[in-house]
Amino acid sequence: MLLTYDVGNTNIVVGLFDGSSLAAHWRFASDRNRTGDELRLTTRSLLAEAGIAPTLVEGIAVASVVPALNTPLRQGLAPLIDGAVRFLNSDSSPIPLRVDQPTSVGADRIANCIAGHALHGGPLLVLDFGTAITFDLVAENGAFLGGAIAPEMRLAARALTDTAAQLHSVELTIPKSVVGKNTARNLQAGIVLGYLDLVAGLIARFRNEVAADLPVLATGGLGQLFHEQLDAIEHFDPFLTQKGLQIWWEAADD
Repeated sequence: MLLTYDVGNTNIVVGLFDGSSLAAHWRFASDRNRTGDELRLTTRSLLAEAGIAPTLVEGIAVASVVPALNTPLRQGLAPLIDGAVRFLNSDSSPIPLRVDQPTSVGADRIANCIAGHALHGGPLLVLDFGTAITFDLVAENGAFLGGAIAPEMRLAARALTDTAAQLHSVELTIPKSVVGKNTARNLQAGIVLGYLDLVAGLIARFRNEVAADLPVLATGGLGQLFHEQLDAIEHFDPFLTQKGLQIWWEAADD
């Protein structure tokens, strides 16, 4: 069995794979002050909940964009299992990173490209709705060609309401009309409808530059919402990053 760790700025998502099948998954806060002991005890508890002994875990694959947690993860998790703890990054990437600074490419973006290409081929546009919205262009041969990054919708809304004295946070649901009749509806129209148009507009720009029929795949917290609202997003996979880590691990062992 394999454990996968997707370590983001907001959450850590842990997956447990039995072969290529995702048997269990968990999500907890990404606290930069966590110690290796805390991470090991948390992981031990997760495995116990799933009824899995640590000795059955052959390895741990990590995609981390939080450098402060890398050493605690490595030191904390290594004693838990007999296998290796491996980090996906620009040095260990199995796909070419055709960008100016390959070392700056987030491990989660690499994992998404690996899984996206393995599952859907290329060229392909992969959207990840995490702490930021990333747009990753995957070549026909699986290489990462670059992309775009936009602020996440809830993050942008929080920045607005935190700095404007007369604007208060609202539930970010889709309004029936763009013509808001009160402050809450105005915010929903501007933020939610605005972000739908932002994502649709960037997809259109990618298709204008690459191919009119460029397939689009989404993942991440709000990925399902955008998939349901935008015809331009054909596919949604909530565990794409986890699958990418599993595919990378299996290929590295072959």
